[in-house]
Amino acid sequence: MWRRVLVRLPNLRLQKPTVRWKPLAIGLGSALAFTLVFCLAPVKWVSYTADERYQTTETYYVSEPYTWDEPFVDTEPYTEIETYYEMERCEEAVPIDYLVTGDEGYNYFGGGGFYVRVYIKNTDVIGGDFTVLFALTLHGGSKTTKSKSKYIEAGREEKLTLSYHGATLSSFTYSVTPPTKTATVYREVGKTREVVKYRPVVKYREVTEYRYVPEERTVWKTRLVTGWKRVPMLEYLRSYRL
Repeated sequence: MWRRVLVRLPNLRLQKPTVRWKPLAIGLGSALAFTLVFCLAPVKWVSYTADERYQTTETYYVSEPYTWDEPFVDTEPYTEIETYYEMERCEEAVPIDYLVTGDEGYNYFGGGGFYVRVYIKNTDVIGGDFTVLFALTLHGGSKTTKSKSKYIEAGREEKLTLSYHGATLSSFTYSVTPPTKTATVYREVGKTREVVKYRPVVKYREVTEYRYVPEERTVWKTRLVTGWKRVPMLEYLRSYRL
């Protein structure tokens, strides 16, 4: 069975608890300061990259016209006096055809003189007077000339004899002058004329061409650069320790 027991407690007085605020405030302040420093104060150096704009000089090329004198070969006309020949018909006196068939010379017996003789054949279709000129060299060295003429018909042969008295013959020569006839002949006649000819000459002409020339201009560009900055420890741990 259950029995009830009564216990008498001593007479205790309840006291109100005492709170020490100063140490608590100091602790909380320190914790808050540490948190702020840890989260916000830039205390850690880290590297970073960023695009940086900068100005520079850039070379580019443009097309530029220019002119120059180009040589070329052309043909140029010029005039020249040219000599040429033509066959011209004319009427002139020409010797008739003949042949000398022989000649001879003899001193007379006793030395009182001599004779010389030439045989001529007329081979033409007309007759005429033939003349023989004798060049005589006499004994003793003296010289003289004598002539003898005779008509010879066409196709006939005749002898032309010259007699000389008072000297003897050493030697002789002769020349024959036949009669002439009118004949149509052609002869080459030189003439002149002005002609146009062409010759190569070097000339010059102005030619326009194009070439690329360099020029410069100032432009903006970007480049990647590395820098350093301070970040809070919280940001360092979150972003740079990966």
